[in-house]
Amino acid sequence: MDASALVLRFISDPNAPAYWGGPMGKDPAILAELSGGRDGLEWFHLPFEQQRPFPLPNVGVVAVAEHTDVFEGRIVRARLFVGLCVWGRNQLEAEVARGDWLMVQATPEDIFTPKPEALWPELVARATDA
Repeated sequence: MDASALVLRFISDPNAPAYWGGPMGKDPAILAELSGGRDGLEWFHLPFEQQRPFPLPNVGVVAVAEHTDVFEGRIVRARLFVGLCVWGRNQLEAEVARGDWLMVQATPEDIFTPKPEALWPELVARATDA
């Protein structure tokens, strides 16, 4: 089954935009806000066992090839991202320690904002006002 068709199992709107996640690879992934906490969702439900990343307490990464039964009634909202960005071991930590990054606490509203084009200036303003 085509990856775009698999996405529709988690994101019901076929006209929903896909967001760019980074320059490495073209694999699609979904960030989903989940109701009911992490119970039963700690691991990807794929042929191999892999711990699911949760960038925020109720926001987890969903692989488009996962079985949908564990998500039944639990996806509050979701966005499709294509591509990813990776760092080498300790690279990001070193960049943060040098002050190369502005830091601000993310929220689900940031991830699922209805105005993604306004997100960057909003985050910069929050980080510099803090």
